[in-house]
Amino acid sequence: MPKKIINIVTYLLTLGLCAFLIWLSVKDLNGDDIAKIKAAVGKANYLLLVPILIMGFVSHWSRAVRWKYLMEPLDLFPSTANTLFAVMIGYLANLAFPRLGEVLKCTILSKYEKIPADKLVGTIIAERAFDMLCLLILFVLTFVVQIDLAWEYMQSLIQRFQQKEGSSGNGGTIILAVIVLLIVLAVLFRKKIGGLAFVVKIKQVFANILSGILSFKNMKNKKGFVFHTILIWSMYMGMIMIGFYSIEETSMLTYKTGFSVLSFGSVGMIVTPGGIGAYTLLVEEIVSLYGIEKAISVAISWIIWLVPTFIILVGGAISLLLLPIYNKKRDA
Repeated sequence: MPKKIINIVTYLLTLGLCAFLIWLSVKDLNGDDIAKIKAAVGKANYLLLVPILIMGFVSHWSRAVRWKYLMEPLDLFPSTANTLFAVMIGYLANLAFPRLGEVLKCTILSKYEKIPADKLVGTIIAERAFDMLCLLILFVLTFVVQIDLAWEYMQSLIQRFQQKEGSSGNGGTIILAVIVLLIVLAVLFRKKIGGLAFVVKIKQVFANILSGILSFKNMKNKKGFVFHTILIWSMYMGMIMIGFYSIEETSMLTYKTGFSVLSFGSVGMIVTPGGIGAYTLLVEEIVSLYGIEKAISVAISWIIWLVPTFIILVGGAISLLLLPIYNKKRDA
């Protein structure tokens, strides 16, 4: 099958997934819920959007600076402005086409900074590797600070599964038996399984992540890289917490909820382009665990997603306009 057709089919399937997840998020809303959402959004404190916008810009600027640190071992020193423009345009592209942003980031710096694009590929892999490591740490921290809620939620999932199975104990036994069987099969046929295409691809992904993390030892400004990594994720957390404060019904939520939303919401941003559908659905489910009713959880999930998306749309568009102007003046 031609690659162009595969890309078109993949794109349509992605759009279908986004639409399905959005429908899944709002399908159970009734007239009373919609009225509550309108009321909550109508009386929201929109002045708090200002610090959220500032934090969003700081996170993108910090990501651009951190990317420059990854380039230094390769003797590549692009301007911060061009790097920031590339980051913003990359995010904008990712809203429409999955993974196109990474390609555009490399293309833009290659064109305006005269940097070989193939040299930048490794820095993109390293950047993603550190982000995955941060996400893993965040998940561990999320469960540690609220292990009681996590355990309660896991028990509720098991109970719901058992109820669907129509038995109080058979469900867990079946799951355990399947896990044991899979482990046995994996051991017996490990060579054949290891040669499968998707297994090879998974191995390659983990190899790239490991390679990216190991590149840290060659970095010249390690402290700066760590500082900006912490700053990026701190800005993400701050945007979520201020988003909670913008609505009266969620203003009592604490940092524990913030950790949960940040960790699981980040997964949603990976599942679909820009987190469309997936982010709001996951955040809605997470916030509901903390006693927030359905309508309000839907409202806050969309507010928390829409503001950063607005930053990307506006920032990406401005970057597209300023990129050639800035470089024309710089060259002159």
